[in-house]
Amino acid sequence: MKKYSKLQVLQIITKCAKEYKQVLLGRHFLIVYQKSGQVLYKCISFRDYNYLHLTGVKTKLSARKFFERASSDRLSINDFTVDNYGKVQQKINVLPYLSQLLYNNCMIGDFINSGVWIQADYFVGDTRAVISVGFQQKGELDIPVTLYHEDIKKLSAPTCKVLAIFSKMYNEDKYSNCTYLSKGQVISKFPTEIVQRLELG
Repeated sequence: MKKYSKLQVLQIITKCAKEYKQVLLGRHFLIVYQKSGQVLYKCISFRDYNYLHLTGVKTKLSARKFFERASSDRLSINDFTVDNYGKVQQKINVLPYLSQLLYNNCMIGDFINSGVWIQADYFVGDTRAVISVGFQQKGELDIPVTLYHEDIKKLSAPTCKVLAIFSKMYNEDKYSNCTYLSKGQVISKFPTEIVQRLELG
């Protein structure tokens, strides 16, 4: 794994904050997947204050202020610290893949609690075994709480195929955009409770 200098960490955090703001911030995503023959779904949300935790760095800034500075090129190397254990390096290594995770083929699965204390209930990961994002169930909308440079199959079981992903802005009633659709899937054949949440042109 590549080791980044603090300046490089700053540059990656800043670049990825802008991407996060463009394609994830303020959006809700509906992930449709198949588990044991059933078609199920999860609804997730990305807020400005979620971003800091995904970087792994420590700061005296509030999570919102950190994101505000990072996404507007006003964050400095004096605004945060990097640990000596490689945690930040691991997260920074895959942070550039975060913005495209829900726009491509991916998998989902319940977290295997193997003794490692993580506040995640399930993970969503890419099919290249590069990035896995942990989500915590929070009622109607789950939130991202951790980021790993790891194959999702090592973090979850069973690991399920994602059939489709839909998105909407937080102030919209229905999911109006399909960001990913697995080959051969017909949206109208999804369970009624899923189709009722959609409004596609």
